[in-house]
Amino acid sequence: MKRTGVHHLGLATLDIERTIEFYIKKLGWEVAWADIIETGKEGKIKHVFLNTGDGSLVAFMCPEKVPGVPAEWATDINSAQGLPGAFYHFAFWCDDMKALEDKRAMLVERGVDVTPVVDHEWCRSIYFRDPNGLLLEYCATMREFTADDKIMKHHDQPGPMVSDPQDAKKVYQMLMGPQPPKAAERTPV
Repeated sequence: MKRTGVHHLGLATLDIERTIEFYIKKLGWEVAWADIIETGKEGKIKHVFLNTGDGSLVAFMCPEKVPGVPAEWATDINSAQGLPGAFYHFAFWCDDMKALEDKRAMLVERGVDVTPVVDHEWCRSIYFRDPNGLLLEYCATMREFTADDKIMKHHDQPGPMVSDPQDAKKVYQMLMGPQPPKAAERTPV
């Protein structure tokens, strides 16, 4: 079958080295392409494409002293819009529940603050943030979609997304809680 999905997502960072380190060391991705875009007499843009593992790419651009581009901005996207952290997020594919649990174990082992597995009924997810404050998700689809799934309405879920109250608090804080800190306030990876 011909691939028709997303080729790459284009995002921005204020710290390209820290971003690359996170995606390589914490997620196990690889750099596919890196370059420096010259903008003329002043400034440059460092540009990297990271392979997520299946040929899909996530790209980051990091401007340095580019005229007309601010030196600081909200790299997490949501806080700039005054939105809770869950609105703009990026979900990556896991084939099944075992792959999702393995991915979570790997992230925990590598020191990433990750939620427990969240049950959305039709899928299961884990959530965490990158050094830019972006909300990331690994997600496994658990069943085929039905005609009823396509109707815009409240869909009952079989139970709580997580059963432990402390886990529920962590999930809520990760998705809807306080905005991530501004770039200058973030701690190193």
